Amino acid sequence: MKKQQIEKMESLFHLIQHEWQEISPLELAIYQLARGNTFNTRVIGLEGIKRLKEVNPDCTVTFKPNHLSEADFILLSILFRENDMKVLVEGGANLFIDDIDIFKDLLPQFVMKQFKGFVKEHRMSIGRYLTTRGAFKVFREPLSITQPDGSEIAIGRKEIISLSRAYRYRLVEEKEMYVTFPGYSSLKLGLLELLKKDSTKTGRSYTGRTDGFHHLPFQMDIEAALRAEVEVYVVDVNIAYERVLEDEHFGELTRLYESGESKRDIYLKDLGNIVKEFYCDKQKSNLSIKFGTPRKIDTSDLKDGFVSRKVKSAAYKHAEESYENMLAMQPIFPANIYFNAFNQDFSITPARVMKEKIDDIRDYLRTLTWGKSGRRVDLHYITAYNQHIISADEIINRTFQIFSRPNRHITAMDEDMFVVYNKEVAQQYKNHTAHFFENMK
Repeated sequence: MKKQQIEKMESLFHLIQHEWQEISPLELAIYQLARGNTFNTRVIGLEGIKRLKEVNPDCTVTFKPNHLSEADFILLSILFRENDMKVLVEGGANLFIDDIDIFKDLLPQFVMKQFKGFVKEHRMSIGRYLTTRGAFKVFREPLSITQPDGSEIAIGRKEIISLSRAYRYRLVEEKEMYVTFPGYSSLKLGLLELLKKDSTKTGRSYTGRTDGFHHLPFQMDIEAALRAEVEVYVVDVNIAYERVLEDEHFGELTRLYESGESKRDIYLKDLGNIVKEFYCDKQKSNLSIKFGTPRKIDTSDLKDGFVSRKVKSAAYKHAEESYENMLAMQPIFPANIYFNAFNQDFSITPARVMKEKIDDIRDYLRTLTWGKSGRRVDLHYITAYNQHIISADEIINRTFQIFSRPNRHITAMDEDMFVVYNKEVAQQYKNHTAHFFENMK
């Protein structure tokens, strides 16, 4: 990106730029309590990233996670804050909502109605809150933005990419650490489904399966590293949920989009469900956050001759490598085994057959390696104290603790048969580890 283009885009930075404010100990404590109410959290690899930045403060670090939940945004922000790391996080325009107020709309409706009177003197939009906590925005589609003075700015696809490129350069130039979500999935939705055309959805996966990492975020990193002459390290991140907070709501969100519901109402419901899940009393589940080994972007061969072509080729390679590394770090939870034991249609399955299929999967997993590096699959959540994989009965029991409850009627046992009542949810957990089972006979 040329200097003139960057300078031109700088006039639009106010539309997406972050602010960084330290938060109070009380705010951090509330977040930690909410997380502790919801998850047993296991974090691996973060100390190595902290050491890298301490030893090499003039480098930039970019984190590339998968994206299964809007909670990713919150959980990563909490984790970085409590480790005294200033890390900026990219968020889609659906998070930066200026006409939904936290105190007026979100808390009274989804936490408790008494908030409406208790904090009536406080006002802060969701968009403003995220901005002040170090989030920067990415637009997903063309739009017109009304300015405070009443004028409008039209943002097309070309401007979206140019603006993101210029802002990425700014982050790298200032040696910031930042998170972008490069994942995408192929879906058929609404009219597109009728026309039998595929639609590529970037960002959060509604199905539990990520179909790849897009090369463009990596291309922007490489371009910025070249122009700013700053060392940029890529850190692959796997965020894995035993239970995704929105799992039952994804189908509803899709239907709301198809029915033409206002985006404001959809966004409020979406975020409200996340807030409610963090707050309400429920069966706590496991959460795994893994950080891979930092990988330096080598720009030495990209500076002379056919630079654009070389940069794009390098971006595809980095995207592919990060995607494979992310998948390889995925742990296996009991529910992944349980829902994989059903056939493709989740048909009613006799107890004897179910246990036999689970035992077959247990045998398969004992020696399973995956990926080009032949990495052993993470069996932490299905391994007992004696380092043996837990029994079929224990796998079923753990799955039922989360997915067969009065308020979570996803699966159950009907006499001597196992039944799935919500196939959309079951498919999500099957998809989380589908790449491990592709070669299982």
